[in-house]
Amino acid sequence: MMTNLPEPEPSGTAARRGALHGDLSAWWAPAVHPVYARLLCADLLRRGFSRETVLGGTGLAWEALHTGAAFLSYAQLQRLVHQALVLTGEPGLGLAVGLSTELSIHGPLGVAAMASERVDDVVRLLPRYSRLRLRLGAFALLPLRDGGLALRFVEALPGGAGDGRLRAYVLGHLTGALLRLLQAVSGLSACSAPGLVLHWPFSVDTMPARLAEALPQVLFEAPGWQLDLPANVLNQATLAPDAEARRSALRECDRRLESPAAGSHAQQVRERLLACNGNLPGLSAMAAAHHVSSRTLIRRLRDEGTTYQSLLDQTRAELACWWLSQTDGPVHAIAERLGFADASNFSRTFRRWCGTTPSAYRRRAERGGAE
Repeated sequence: MMTNLPEPEPSGTAARRGALHGDLSAWWAPAVHPVYARLLCADLLRRGFSRETVLGGTGLAWEALHTGAAFLSYAQLQRLVHQALVLTGEPGLGLAVGLSTELSIHGPLGVAAMASERVDDVVRLLPRYSRLRLRLGAFALLPLRDGGLALRFVEALPGGAGDGRLRAYVLGHLTGALLRLLQAVSGLSACSAPGLVLHWPFSVDTMPARLAEALPQVLFEAPGWQLDLPANVLNQATLAPDAEARRSALRECDRRLESPAAGSHAQQVRERLLACNGNLPGLSAMAAAHHVSSRTLIRRLRDEGTTYQSLLDQTRAELACWWLSQTDGPVHAIAERLGFADASNFSRTFRRWCGTTPSAYRRRAERGGAE
């Protein structure tokens, strides 16, 4: 059953409603560009897993994931990474996928990096432009005593997530991609660069020996992620400096910062749906909220390769997974909240979305994704 768009709730209403009400914003806010999820999927396919197995239980659709530029939410990324870790059992999976990241994957930011004159110029792009691809934190540059720079990643994962495996995957992918980037633009080998130091906030067990050969000196169980770049590394010349190409790429980066992907109609609709917290509106109500006719909204979504019904289904799956994994609300209450006639109808639909029952999904989430 669909309802009209609800009015904003007064302060304190969420707390009074109990377990099914909470702040979802951090969980469904855009978190990572889909190209990095595609890299993970490609790695799993190379290992012999099928598309159906790779996305089983994630609520993600292959075609939707591999077309367009709509960012994955933290919750979507969490489910995909958990599935990958269950399939591979490999603690260093993020690092392995990151080390396979080609420069072109980073879009115009990658072009600007390649066309820079020195490694220092490349590193200084990250604090401003990294959010074009990653919004789970921000880069900061801090001076080192030898004239070098410490590149620190200040994490911004949803509060209370407590997901160490996802954090290790994200920071591992970040590490691998950055080292691959430095190698691509300058020919610099991280393992032989004097003074290059990685601060890794996990134990040595999270770093497989076969991957450690590609790394610089590593300080394990550090307070946070950081890469120390000494002056000799920063002054390293790049392989293909091109001032005009760099200016052109940075103009495109600036344009994208000013006109983020959230401007797509599908993204706007999806964010409105998630903000409704389960009280999902019909097409006419959503069109009215966007100040257009239903026909115009249908056309705009079709031009972006999707439909309103598809976005509704994705949102219901997203909310169902979040409530099952992050709250103790009973299944029948979640079913009712999402507009299902009864819990059994919800269970059948959830199995179609995620390949398992709501109760089994909750049990797996309580065990951290392990079967």
